[in-house]
Amino acid sequence: MQRRQFLATLIAGMAAASSSGAVLAQGALGGTLAPAANTAGVAIAGQTYAPLNTPSLQTVGGKIEVLEFFSYGCPHCHDFAEPFDRWSKKQKDAMVRRVPVTFGRPQWVVLGRLFYTIQMMKLPALDAAAFSAIHQQGRMLYEDQAVLQWAASQPGVDAKKFSEVYYSAEVTTAMKKADALAMAYQIDGVPSIIVGGRYKMLQQRGMNFSDLLANTEAVIKLALQNKK
Repeated sequence: MQRRQFLATLIAGMAAASSSGAVLAQGALGGTLAPAANTAGVAIAGQTYAPLNTPSLQTVGGKIEVLEFFSYGCPHCHDFAEPFDRWSKKQKDAMVRRVPVTFGRPQWVVLGRLFYTIQMMKLPALDAAAFSAIHQQGRMLYEDQAVLQWAASQPGVDAKKFSEVYYSAEVTTAMKKADALAMAYQIDGVPSIIVGGRYKMLQQRGMNFSDLLANTEAVIKLALQNKK
């Protein structure tokens, strides 16, 4: 979702979830819109990825780092979440990490804090539940108290502990690092995928989720070949 779409999305309501093979909406994936193509599983500069001017390849434990920039408030991220999660679990050469973006919006700061609280408390069921609450149930989780009340209603959640973590210095620090990463990679739309800190995945007209992830795998292989 591009920045300019945010207020319109809030007013119009969140889009319903689509299937994992649904075509990506224009502007859904960060990066320049590539020329029309019907290729998948390829690494082509200027078409499936944009090279970034970064000094070194980012790795974690010898694996290529793959970052997905997203927000719970983005309908495209909602649609992409399930196929991306399935894909992530199959990766052997990549360490996949999700990074919440805010674009300076107070509402998305709230959602970013929610994400890191879920991660730090190891409550994976709440990740999908947060997407569902916003995009399927119409919950407006854009204020601290709305988030805390919602979390307290979820099975297995210690409301007091959740609140403590949500307001903790650790979550604040994580948010600052996330904002710094989004700025460093010039993320202007979500979902966006960065491979190894050197390659930014590009959207193609008519591309579906499977195509995008196949292209990402091809770029991971490229990163491995160029690993120094």
